[in-house]
Amino acid sequence: MPLEKFEPSRVKRAIVVSSTAIGDALFAVPGIRALKRILPGVSIDFMLRDKVAGLFEDFALVDEIIPYRGRYRNGLLLVKRLKRKRYDICIVFHDSDSCPVTAASASGIPFIFRIGQKDEKTAHLLSARIPYDNGKHAIDQRLEVLRRIFNKALDSPEDLRMDLPVDHKKVQEFRKRFMEQTCDSGMKEEKRFFIAFQFSASGAYKEWPEENFVRLGAGLIARRGLFNIVLVGGPSDIRKGERIKKNIEAATGRTGRVLNMAGRVSLKDLPVVMRAMDLLVTNDTGPLHVAISVGTMTVSLFVPSNLCGTGPVQDLHLHKVISKPKPCSPCVEKYCRKPYCMGLISPEEVDRAVVSALCCS
Repeated sequence: MPLEKFEPSRVKRAIVVSSTAIGDALFAVPGIRALKRILPGVSIDFMLRDKVAGLFEDFALVDEIIPYRGRYRNGLLLVKRLKRKRYDICIVFHDSDSCPVTAASASGIPFIFRIGQKDEKTAHLLSARIPYDNGKHAIDQRLEVLRRIFNKALDSPEDLRMDLPVDHKKVQEFRKRFMEQTCDSGMKEEKRFFIAFQFSASGAYKEWPEENFVRLGAGLIARRGLFNIVLVGGPSDIRKGERIKKNIEAATGRTGRVLNMAGRVSLKDLPVVMRAMDLLVTNDTGPLHVAISVGTMTVSLFVPSNLCGTGPVQDLHLHKVISKPKPCSPCVEKYCRKPYCMGLISPEEVDRAVVSALCCS
């Protein structure tokens, strides 16, 4: 049904969709919070990729998490599940295929709104399509959908905030574990810093060179024993993490100062681990936004990525961004076969940013 026939007062059940990666799912959080405020008392469910669902296990803003396998896998079961819930409205904040819109339509949801879509195959199923505006942050783009639907301003800094709950007891447990696994036992806890390196990204074109992480880690560890490095990443990053660990230890002649946690942290525990860190050095990737959501300091590295679209927008005193102009025009981003531009950011300037952020030069 067209937007003109939409009556917010008649909405009892809503479903929000963000069916791609970690960052995109987190960018939906401000929109969900705004929707909860606009429609108090309405039941809101959140459909997102099954691989990301664990991150939102304790997410109190929604009534139910609906895992999505991607594309049309288990498509009929998805339609049946949506039909059973009898949603009045579906808001698609982000996805990379046509299945969510098709499933929403097939399940009989009368109003389906979606942020801009290149695929025109499902355009006729939408009540309204809100075009992308690349001049806006990804969070603001999602809020624009709600502005169009509900005629609300949603333009305060608080409207842009991402937040994830963390169990502070678990934070202390992880912090204690890191203390026990590093060999600075003679140093007081308040003088020790744990710095996480998120060395991988969704594409090689966004990754800071491996050797730069080694040089950064070696330089930090050489500073009077203050710093310990925790390497984070997924199961596919374990070997790379071991190389970085080994090479930092070889460069410094010290062992026990680098922990390779790649592949050893579940998505459910990732917010807790990020909160247990003093600072995260990261590419433009999901854990950056997790750290921002839990209030951990970050130093993030941007060259080919759209800083205006995906960089930090909250608690800016906690977040330092190092960026360089793109050396190639046009930038082909994920299609680049020989990415080198991230190497334009030197380990020395990242080192200075880390030390300055922690106030311990």
